[in-house]
Amino acid sequence: MALNALLFASLAGAATLAGISLVRWRQDLALRYSHYVNSFAAGALITIALAHLIPESVELTGDALLVVLATFIAFYLLETVVIFHSGSAIHFEDNCQRPVHNKGPVIFSGLLLHSLIDGFIIAVGFQVSLELGLFAATGVILHELPEGITSFTLMLRTMKHKTALYLSLAVALATPVGAAIALGPLAGLSESGLGVMMAVAGGSFLYVAASDLIPESHQHGGFINSSFLLLGAGLLYLLTVIFG
Repeated sequence: MALNALLFASLAGAATLAGISLVRWRQDLALRYSHYVNSFAAGALITIALAHLIPESVELTGDALLVVLATFIAFYLLETVVIFHSGSAIHFEDNCQRPVHNKGPVIFSGLLLHSLIDGFIIAVGFQVSLELGLFAATGVILHELPEGITSFTLMLRTMKHKTALYLSLAVALATPVGAAIALGPLAGLSESGLGVMMAVAGGSFLYVAASDLIPESHQHGGFINSSFLLLGAGLLYLLTVIFG
């Protein structure tokens, strides 16, 4: 299980690197079509949270739903202070013609923490079961690509190219580092502890979808974006029926 967790956390980091590479190659195309990825990821994350993470957490601990609520609120407060988005901030900035983010280190610290949590989610999922680990990893990987696009693009607007690149690479590496921490110092959690961590994962997935990804889908609107969201939800639900 530990090897699986590290492998999939590394794949999630690679997805962030892919987003960075897309921006370096064709920034205009990366931003133009990222909302389709966000829409698909939104549907997938909501399905994973409601069909897997939260039900599993309820079975493991009686405080699961309270933890989901607390996590959702905590992410809101964190975003209020630190500000990290998966795409909507970029387009909002472009449309308003004014900078939403003007402090690169603040952006970096928020994204770094978010990636560490993603790695932790993957590792805890695999500690519960192979199936849950795979679903958690799928959710993380799907939103790491737009996160890579976001982190590099936002930091490019506030610092030198080389500095932005190095900090974005650190964000990508934070996911496998988070998994390693969960497998090392924080390994051996009790059944109740695993339930709490699953609830945290479920709450974070719901928040990312509701706060970052769905607003991006609404902003562009249209049948195609809606179709991508439904495709993400439908595909992950189908996988739930087959492998759940």
